[in-house]
Amino acid sequence: MKRLIGLSMLFIFAVTLSYATESTTAEGTAKAKIVAAASITHPQGAALDFGAVFRNASGGSVTLTAAASPQRTLSNVTAAAGSFTADHFQMSDLDVGTTYSLSVPPSFDITRSGGSETMSVAPALSESSFQATAATKEIYVGGVLTVGANQVAGEYSGNYTVTVTY
Repeated sequence: MKRLIGLSMLFIFAVTLSYATESTTAEGTAKAKIVAAASITHPQGAALDFGAVFRNASGGSVTLTAAASPQRTLSNVTAAAGSFTADHFQMSDLDVGTTYSLSVPPSFDITRSGGSETMSVAPALSESSFQATAATKEIYVGGVLTVGANQVAGEYSGNYTVTVTY
């Protein structure tokens, strides 16, 4: 009889537990957005060109603004007549609403053609960060050219990298 009472109690306890718990459910939402890789190109013939500068005994600098129509400022140097241009890059395949960051090295050297003499360039971007409002964008690079005292005459050139992060 004790056994029957024990089994009855166990059955009643199990039935009570099955009715004592409740549950409810809700659905969540998962989302993802795939962004195409942006492209950046350097048009053929484009260059950061400070123009012709006369050397002197103390050196100086040339500053170009990073713009489609740059302004040139001379410090302790004289420029020869002629043109100068900011460099530019074309960005495409931009995702509207996505924020893009751009960077250039803090400085790089340009070297005299046929020689080992250098001058330093500190590049500057027209924008270092932007939120895309269209699928394409033009980016300009200006900077400061440091001309050494009695800089060796000649054509100087060098390369640098623009990095896009998003």
